[in-house]
Amino acid sequence: MRRAIVLAGDNGYMEKLEVAIKSIVATNSHINFYVINDNLPQEWFWLMNNRLESVQSEIQNVKISSDQIKGYSLPMDHLSYATFYRYFIGEVVAENRALYIDADIVVTGDLTPLFEMDLEGYALAAVTDGLDVNKFNAGVLLIDTALWREENVCQQLLELTNRYHEEEFGDQGILNRHFKGRWKKLPEKYNVMVGMDTFAHTFNAFEWYDRANQLEKEAVIIHYAGDKPWNQWNLNRCRDIWWFYYGLEWSEVLLRKSVLKHGFKDLVKRPRYHTAIFTNSAAMEQLETLIEALPDVQFEILAHTNFAPGVIALESYPNVSLYPRFTLYNAQVALEHMDFYLDINYHEEIYDIINKVTALEKPIFSFDVTQHSHSENENNAYCFSVDKVEDMIASIQQYLKNLD
Repeated sequence: MRRAIVLAGDNGYMEKLEVAIKSIVATNSHINFYVINDNLPQEWFWLMNNRLESVQSEIQNVKISSDQIKGYSLPMDHLSYATFYRYFIGEVVAENRALYIDADIVVTGDLTPLFEMDLEGYALAAVTDGLDVNKFNAGVLLIDTALWREENVCQQLLELTNRYHEEEFGDQGILNRHFKGRWKKLPEKYNVMVGMDTFAHTFNAFEWYDRANQLEKEAVIIHYAGDKPWNQWNLNRCRDIWWFYYGLEWSEVLLRKSVLKHGFKDLVKRPRYHTAIFTNSAAMEQLETLIEALPDVQFEILAHTNFAPGVIALESYPNVSLYPRFTLYNAQVALEHMDFYLDINYHEEIYDIINKVTALEKPIFSFDVTQHSHSENENNAYCFSVDKVEDMIASIQQYLKNLD
């Protein structure tokens, strides 16, 4: 028996829909996919059905006219009117239960427990929305479609939207209004909202990070709420997981090849070593020379602000990663990966970075014109004359050689 999974999107999200579906069938089979849309080409569905046949699955092209919903207000610029398509799930799904997921999601585990879960008479189950325990996030919805049909939920949601769309947070606000106090809470692992990293950093909710680190390990469904992993700079966790599924060949997914047990780093060739620079200045001494001389080192540059054009241009080098407006999570990961620190930025030190690197017992390389206080790290600090960059490069190369 096939299980129903519903997605919604438009032509601009076709690639993202495919990544989500690819991630689902990497660990699940016997799925009846419903993709609600108004402009996805028929050829895409032909190709997808050809692929999905080998995992005993299929995909339905569900067309819904968008005329009625295009007049509704959207709370955020990146949202599409297609977000309202989930209202129609009870009308278009033949099965009595359906799992709805947003297109900005990847699935990393078995979904069977969701389909076997007792909904206890509720028409909907979902995960609480971030820090608001009284509301749910609509990115993942486990739906009793038979009950939705019986209660005519679609029509009720449309009527509520006609009345409140300008004051509610899109369809999620309407869904919460309709199901207030009448929904079952799902474990957080079924909708781990990685966009919470940026939110928590903005509102100093630092207790989120400890919980998020554990949730990341348990996650079955990862939801890229907020900033998206396909954007040039995305500061949230699990970015590499989305790119892993994006990069997988369909043959690797459908044949359950061993690469599925690995991650993004196994799909691409990346530098073996890592360094970091925490800066509030675009002036970083000899940086480009160091980048070119050390191709096997990944340079991670973090700042509290946006970067100047000259720094952004450094991304033309494959061994450079930029983190503008970095969060606590970005800083933690950079420090965990770091083999040595480059103290080469002008102006004041930020993030108390020298003390943090010293506590990690990692070496610090600096120039005489950029060196910040290293008094507690004298045995692991190396300072070079600004006109002796070749000496710094040689010293770093020797240090990395000794690591092997």
